[in-house]
Amino acid sequence: MRIAFLTDLHLGADGDLIQNVDVRQNFLKALEYVDQLKPNCLVLGGDICDTAGNQETYEWVRKEIDKLPFPNYIISGNHDNSLMLAGVFNKRHDLHTGELYYALPLEGRPTLFLDSSKGFFSDNQWAWFREYLQALRDNNVVIFMHHPPLTADVVFMDQKYAFQQSDEFLELVRDLPCHVTVVCGHYHVEKVVQRGNLLVLLTPSTFYQMNQDAPEFAIESYRIGIREVNLTTHGTSSAVFYIEPSQQPS
Repeated sequence: MRIAFLTDLHLGADGDLIQNVDVRQNFLKALEYVDQLKPNCLVLGGDICDTAGNQETYEWVRKEIDKLPFPNYIISGNHDNSLMLAGVFNKRHDLHTGELYYALPLEGRPTLFLDSSKGFFSDNQWAWFREYLQALRDNNVVIFMHHPPLTADVVFMDQKYAFQQSDEFLELVRDLPCHVTVVCGHYHVEKVVQRGNLLVLLTPSTFYQMNQDAPEFAIESYRIGIREVNLTTHGTSSAVFYIEPSQQPS
């Protein structure tokens, strides 16, 4: 089961440049690359919009990804509107008190799609999450969420915009007999973090990549990042690919 994962698109209105970057063109280039990878599905990892959820932007994204010959799934980021996102992508049945989260078996592998768009999970989402993990405890689990569930030594993001319930997340998964793999974005970096039975794959953005060691916000590059995750009977493997934007910001 090969999954393409794109995250942190930060799309504006048609024709808008975000920080002098043509983010819509970046996204289209990423989709072309994904199509060549021939995955079994595509997952969009949140922050589809640049600042706040926008109906027209979501509809444009839906139109573009529906052109691909494989299914797509979506989760919400901190710059998204979960209600609006669910409406455009026909996921209203997966809305729970304003949060968009759901479970699917991908090629028989238990997979959870969580909503960390507020920087934390509601009590209802925690209860749902715990129930699923207990039911799946004898199976290796894949989770897609926007935020890394634990700090990742990315100085600026860990200090300013980290997931607010890392301790609770670790406590929930660390005693499970299975392996838990989280595929996420938010930090605009490529990184792998291992903590016990928890493997976290931080995925670079299609917009820009951050300097991991800078104490203040600093952009390292404007390369377009794409992650592929391969789920097999032997385990999980992953690779990140980079392509250059059509032009570098001035």
